[in-house]
Amino acid sequence: MQLRNAFLILALFTTSTLIAEIRVSARFEPARVAVGSTAKYIVEIVETDDSKKPAAERITSLPIPSDGGLTLRNGRTSNSQSTRITNGVSEYSITQQLIIEAVSQTAGNFTIPAYIFEYKGGRLQAPTATLTVVEGSADVAPTVDELIFLQANAPEQLYVGQTTSILLKLYVSSSVTLRGLNGFERRADGFTVSELPEQSVESIEMFNGRRYRVYSWPFTITPISAGSQDLNFQFTLAAQMPDQRNNQASQLGGGMFDNFFGRSERFNIYSPPTQIDVRTLPSEGKPESYSGAIGQFSMELSADSDSTRVEEPIMLSLKLSGSGNFDRIKGPEMPQARGWRSYMPESTFEPIESQPLTGMKRFDYVFIPEKAGSLKLPEVKFSYFDPNTEKYVELSAPTLTANVAQSNRPAMTTAATPIEKDSVPAINLTKALNPEELLITLDYRPRKGRHIEKSLLSSPWFNYLNGAAFVALTASSILIYRRKRLDQNANYALIHNAKQALKLTIKEAQSTDAAVFYRSAQEAIRLAATVRMKRNLRSANFAELEALFKQSQVDHGVIEQARSLFNEADNYRFSGRSRNADLQSAHTKLKTILKVL
Repeated sequence: MQLRNAFLILALFTTSTLIAEIRVSARFEPARVAVGSTAKYIVEIVETDDSKKPAAERITSLPIPSDGGLTLRNGRTSNSQSTRITNGVSEYSITQQLIIEAVSQTAGNFTIPAYIFEYKGGRLQAPTATLTVVEGSADVAPTVDELIFLQANAPEQLYVGQTTSILLKLYVSSSVTLRGLNGFERRADGFTVSELPEQSVESIEMFNGRRYRVYSWPFTITPISAGSQDLNFQFTLAAQMPDQRNNQASQLGGGMFDNFFGRSERFNIYSPPTQIDVRTLPSEGKPESYSGAIGQFSMELSADSDSTRVEEPIMLSLKLSGSGNFDRIKGPEMPQARGWRSYMPESTFEPIESQPLTGMKRFDYVFIPEKAGSLKLPEVKFSYFDPNTEKYVELSAPTLTANVAQSNRPAMTTAATPIEKDSVPAINLTKALNPEELLITLDYRPRKGRHIEKSLLSSPWFNYLNGAAFVALTASSILIYRRKRLDQNANYALIHNAKQALKLTIKEAQSTDAAVFYRSAQEAIRLAATVRMKRNLRSANFAELEALFKQSQVDHGVIEQARSLFNEADNYRFSGRSRNADLQSAHTKLKTILKVL
């Protein structure tokens, strides 16, 4: 009995010791922000050990209790290790931070209460954390959202298929040092969006009494689905923020140490949530010639000649000038015309650089006359929808006439003149040999050769043994070469190890457990990207992956599927509750992504 009690006391002491080695804290940074500004909700796990270096267990989800006034988004993890030696005794520690962005559109105190989560087979408690959100006032220092923000001049209403130009502008306060743009992301499922130019246009603007450097990128969007469609943009950037202790401007101007003590951090900057009312084109008054053009256009029709000959081509050119969705305009279908044979047109577009979506598109049709006479070319009609007047407009051109003469090409012979059999002279292919020719003609008859005994060197077994030895030597050389490359070539070792880890991760991703699947799916995409890009991306976030995918010209649809899968994983991790997820579509997305990568 006493022995059993002793074991129980020892077990309780051991358990308490293990728990004491893991410390959990939760906080907001900063703890006080203005309405609409972003703070970071940080859960920090510090594990210490005196005997060996501890290994962090990756946390895939946190059951954060929901607070109706806070929006949590963009979760990520950060790990660090340290060793402290005191009086010859070593203490190892590892710190894991789970960082989640928090934002509120209303003022007040927002508290995330304490909650329990699992870690290394045990249960840990994250303590309470409170965020104070105030209306913008003089006693509140400028927030990140006031120093750096993104705007897009999107229209309130568009029609399906209507292409419009948008200017995306990144505002950076003059007190902020921009270190670099690491990635661009767009959430526009109901639109096709053109690529951003590689170079931005820089300018200086004043906004709300503050001076900003403005980086602008023009691009176009085209709605593809009707209804209320979301259009949001995000930049991932690195910037050095001003030191809040020195935020009072010097009367003598900036000094050489300005921003020297500032903090350099990484931020996700979002455009304000935007919804566009996308309408379908009206069916009333739609001409038969309408094929999808939206904008304002004019038409000009011409032919390269007013006369030709039978079977000699003539070119009919149609020029459409104006502004609108030129990329969606196809050449009008030409009706059948008697006496003509026509072909599909070739098109060219000449844009006006200073005015986006403005220019001239030309369609060249080839017509070949099949008979002589005065022949009329087919009538050409083109229609478009004017979004300003919300009406269809049909354009037509006068019918052109061409004078077609008879062909001057000589007629080709259709039948060959038969050759009489009796007119062909007979050719004697044989010749009688004289006695001298008979003497020098050899009567060659091959004889059976003598038999030669086979030696060991020519036996099949000798060849088989030599072949096996050669294969074994080659395999050994390959193994030695690969081992040498693993030891000496870091890039080769990185790709080799990533491939091996990818095989195991794909097997884990076949799990029906949502937590295991989403963790394995994200890890598999990072490993596949590591193999493809030949750089270590095992801890990259999606913005970094997307930038690299675009550089290597990965299909846009695959990038969107990867973004959707990462968002699903984050939603599951930070949903605040446990739930069963339907993984069938997620498994399909992962297979498609890995197949492309």
